[in-house]
Amino acid sequence: MTILLGVDGGGTSTDVRLASPGGRVLGRGKAGPSNAKAVGLDRARQALADAIASAFADAALEPRPVASACLGLAGFDRPDERHVLLSWATDSQWADRLTLVNDGDLVVAAGTPEGAGIGVIAGTGSIAVGRAPDGRKARAGGWGHLIGDEGSAYAVVIDALRLVTRRVDGCEPAPTPDPLADRLCRALGVPDPSVIVSAVYAPGLDRTGIAALAPEVLAAAEEAPELVDRLLRPAGEALGKQVLAVARKLGWPAGPLPLALAGGFLLSAPAVSSALVDTLASAGFAPHATPVPEPVRGAVVLAERALASAGG
Repeated sequence: MTILLGVDGGGTSTDVRLASPGGRVLGRGKAGPSNAKAVGLDRARQALADAIASAFADAALEPRPVASACLGLAGFDRPDERHVLLSWATDSQWADRLTLVNDGDLVVAAGTPEGAGIGVIAGTGSIAVGRAPDGRKARAGGWGHLIGDEGSAYAVVIDALRLVTRRVDGCEPAPTPDPLADRLCRALGVPDPSVIVSAVYAPGLDRTGIAALAPEVLAAAEEAPELVDRLLRPAGEALGKQVLAVARKLGWPAGPLPLALAGGFLLSAPAVSSALVDTLASAGFAPHATPVPEPVRGAVVLAERALASAGG
């Protein structure tokens, strides 16, 4: 039986599919984050191994090298990082044919016609990746939480926490009640905003943990609509600027633009996606946005394409 392996690895989780040609799912696997820049090489490799093993178990199959695999992983964009990933695949004998791509490529493959268009991911981090009809590719973002990740869950939560601290300091007026401060304090387990610093800098709260507070910010924005313009629309505009940068690099003309949207944060925040689309429209584009809740489907598509191109 010909088996395809697709892997989507990011800063929150690692999603795996085993499938037959044509896309019939044989098994599904899931594990923790495999973004090496976020969790380190050892944890990333273990997450990949765990997710792949669980997919084989779900398919009731013994682990074996598959005919073709596509791995789309955040944090493995540069040649030296891909060399590490290739050595893991070789040591673990994951596949006879291996395709390594950015996780954004999976979104483009899964959510645009013929795999041409621009995909934008905003989950724990953010990135935009595009593919022109002639196969040329470009990207913007993906610089990590210290120097990038604009429009991501992490960035929005950090902006929200900064707003709370400015209100505590009296640099800005604090509303009464303040649903943003109340929700963040409850989620962090502190009694009031004046001691929020103790939770934010606690050793156990990492980048992923901070990004996980994004639902509290979204819920607060429903109670206090002014937060939409303060926190959410700027996030969408930042993502829109990434998409425009990719379009410029590809020479994509204004007008119809296939746009694939992915990432737990982006797909759960209509105000963010709306601002993203508005930013593109104001620049002369007519985006056709397609949600991609399971980018791993794109990995299976790319694995099958690689097999077909090899005559498999």
